[in-house]
Amino acid sequence: MNSYFDGEYMPLDQVRISPLDFGFIHSHATYDVMRGLSHFDKHYERFEANCRYYGFTPPDKKELLKIIVDLIQGDMFIWMIMWKGTPTSGSPRDMSGPDHLLVYTKPYYPIASKPISLKIYDELPRSPGYQEHKNFSWIELTKAQQAAGDYDSALVRSVEGYINEGPGFGVCFIENGIVYTPNTDVLNSVTIQVVEEICKELFIPFVRADFTKIDFKECFICSTSGGITPVYKVNEVCYSHDITERIRKHYEERTVPS
Repeated sequence: MNSYFDGEYMPLDQVRISPLDFGFIHSHATYDVMRGLSHFDKHYERFEANCRYYGFTPPDKKELLKIIVDLIQGDMFIWMIMWKGTPTSGSPRDMSGPDHLLVYTKPYYPIASKPISLKIYDELPRSPGYQEHKNFSWIELTKAQQAAGDYDSALVRSVEGYINEGPGFGVCFIENGIVYTPNTDVLNSVTIQVVEEICKELFIPFVRADFTKIDFKECFICSTSGGITPVYKVNEVCYSHDITERIRKHYEERTVPS
């Protein structure tokens, strides 16, 4: 039993979702992903806010925690998804369809085992205005990953040309001992929240800002799967990892698999 769907525990391969659900045909859905119970409070806070943004009634925090505890076995990803079902009328303007909740687990895998390379994708910028809230509308990120070529992954830009984020991760740069992360139209990243807390503890200045350049001294990405992953180059700009390693060590100390 590795999933919980609409009030019932079941094997994930027995979950049935209608292709007519608005979560599928309109991407009227939201989700969150955790590694075990690491930073559960932060993930729940974001999931609850995202559910309310998209018009869903979020699950109770204690009830959701119990579901996760019942499902988890070892070092695993926990996926939580809510989406709008099919209204009786079938009309795309009818919002009366049911809310669905799916929680499931799958084995943990790291994003990378060594520093990675990134390519900036300039062809299709992020759609502005709603990126703070998790949604399955990933076409810009998917196109960026497809175009990455020999690079491990990619970064996209905002419509203003600012550095944004990548497929499933946020990004931080370091210059003159200051950590910078993009501010506009980016996901409310739990990992970056933790990085900000670590920087405060280590007396490292942390700044959320809009910027277009990539010529910093250090660079790392932030994700649930990789935590803090050093980046050795973006396009042809190369980076060192001195402060990055300090932050990464502290992050790993507080991110213990369940």
